[in-house]
Amino acid sequence: MMRSLFSGVAGIKVHQTRMDVIGNNIANINTIGFKGSRTTFADMLSQLQSAASSATETRGGVNPRQIGLGVSVESIDLLFSDSSPQSTGKNTDLALAGNGLFYLRDGNQSYYTRNGSFLFDEQGNYVMTGTGLRVQGWNADDEGTINNNGATTDVIVPVGKTMEATETTRIDYSGNLDKESKMIKSITYTRASSATDNDVLAVVTTDDGTINGTANGVNVDGESVVAATITFRDDTTLNVTSGYYEVGKSVPITTIATIYDSLGGRHEVTILIDKDPDSAVTPTDADALATGTTVTTGTTTTTVYNNRWRAYIAPGVGKAGPASATFANSYTRSEATGNPEADGSSTTGTMDAISYLYFNSSGAYVSNGTANDRSITFEYGDGNGAATNQGVLSFTGLTQYANATTSFPTTNGNAAGVLQSVAVDNNGIITGAYTNGLVRNEAQIAVAQFSNASGLTKVGTTIYQESNNSGAANIRTVADFGLNVTASALEMSNVDLATEFSEMIITQRGFQANSKMTTVSDEMLETLVNMKR
Repeated sequence: MMRSLFSGVAGIKVHQTRMDVIGNNIANINTIGFKGSRTTFADMLSQLQSAASSATETRGGVNPRQIGLGVSVESIDLLFSDSSPQSTGKNTDLALAGNGLFYLRDGNQSYYTRNGSFLFDEQGNYVMTGTGLRVQGWNADDEGTINNNGATTDVIVPVGKTMEATETTRIDYSGNLDKESKMIKSITYTRASSATDNDVLAVVTTDDGTINGTANGVNVDGESVVAATITFRDDTTLNVTSGYYEVGKSVPITTIATIYDSLGGRHEVTILIDKDPDSAVTPTDADALATGTTVTTGTTTTTVYNNRWRAYIAPGVGKAGPASATFANSYTRSEATGNPEADGSSTTGTMDAISYLYFNSSGAYVSNGTANDRSITFEYGDGNGAATNQGVLSFTGLTQYANATTSFPTTNGNAAGVLQSVAVDNNGIITGAYTNGLVRNEAQIAVAQFSNASGLTKVGTTIYQESNNSGAANIRTVADFGLNVTASALEMSNVDLATEFSEMIITQRGFQANSKMTTVSDEMLETLVNMKR
């Protein structure tokens, strides 16, 4: 038999295999997360007719004479190139970009996929649609903290998950206090009866709309104050009808901190911050004394520390000033919305006197012993059985620059809530939005990376398992591998139709050529046989 006959048959077989691979690629042109394959050929062992000979002094060398015995399939390789994400609008669908795969488990069996068609089942398990394989990752604790250094587990976010109410333990201030805030030189106001000249004015709007005040230590509570005029040291004026003001201080910055009791009852406390440069109380930090200057008002000379402020709870009705350090607020709350409306709940509490805040010449906050963090005791009297709560009021996040004041408080604590919806960010972190308005981390998905992803074994439904040549799975987070997750999208097949059609034409021509080789070889054999006739 002729070698060419077998070479032609071998060529037909390998091109048929290549066409099978192309056909599978095209069949999966719209399969989610599908990775196409390619076929490579290699020549088979050659028959040696004569070996090579080296050159001599009189004759040159001779190459070996070899006849190839055909072609074989060298490899069928998985092509793990990325494909484009396709938007689906389903927030649990994920598209992964980069060298990695989603990690799935079925009992003790591990699987890997680029098909991010996931959903939450009736028990809250995050699973792959169609197979039910459970997505692996790390679940958050009750505080929303994720420990991704431990072993992975099934990602679970139960339907109807609740968030417990937690009491407020901190009120933290951040932002800036304007270094150029104007100082009050004098305050005049109209009242029902005469009193001595003003030194202190407290103006508080009461439930009936009247305004009460205290002037120069003389209690004028209950008298109707219709207006007040504040004159600053630069002789500009400001007309006010409510608020708390003192000569020698700036106009207070009003901040409202929302706090929660141990049962999730929502309350608010008003804290005022004003500039207080004129005082006999001096900071202990040497840098805080650096900007002290002397100011003369009339016959009075005062040392001004241009970097001192004070914070205090807004005085309540009938209170003389910040030294009273007591607050009392009434609220109403609706069962339907959880917002203040109509049940008459109230909050009372005390603050440890006044917090004095100091800033250095660079505008940075300066610690002053116990003034760094003032303790607040909240006492709730809303009748819901909440325990007395204690918290910390901190101003360490403030600065004092010659820019507009942007001070605002943030608090911890929350009302109870029920999970409304989930979302997944680019790092694979699943967050939950609750009815109390909070968003909390629920879990983080894990991804796997292999030294040789093309060596994975296909097991159907676009999932893979480890093989002897894939290497062991390295399980980490999306960010650890520098990958990217797109939510509400799925990765399309990476099969390029134009390339596959081109490969199909080439394969067809190769098949035809080898078929022709087989036909010609057969005809030559037939001629040889006919020689005997």
